[in-house]
Amino acid sequence: MSDLTDDTEHNYETFLQDAVNTGIIWSLVTGEEDDAEFVMVDAEQAERAGVMLFFSEIDFAKALCVEEWADCCPRAIDLDEFIDKWLPGMQSDGYLVGVNWTADLEGFEQEPLELSLDLLETD
Repeated sequence: MSDLTDDTEHNYETFLQDAVNTGIIWSLVTGEEDDAEFVMVDAEQAERAGVMLFFSEIDFAKALCVEEWADCCPRAIDLDEFIDKWLPGMQSDGYLVGVNWTADLEGFEQEPLELSLDLLETD
């Protein structure tokens, strides 16, 4: 496992490699199992619905589960389901994705279908 850095491009590449190698990605949820909601942050682009955060390692997700997000917990998502269902749905709903953001919420926002293409092109 590679550590996250201030280099968002490095963190993005780490996400792609780890996700393809493990077949699993992680998101953050809050609430009970039946009522769990996925955590989102505001998008820099005001016209967008928000940014959903995803991580390639459970520890990267856990790093954000402090202070105001202390009630959050990581949830695993199968990579194939993520590519086939999640990303197209997020694209049509106007969401962006943020992958491997740091504990300081540093990272870049990306179109879901661009992430899908990058994942499919990663060896």
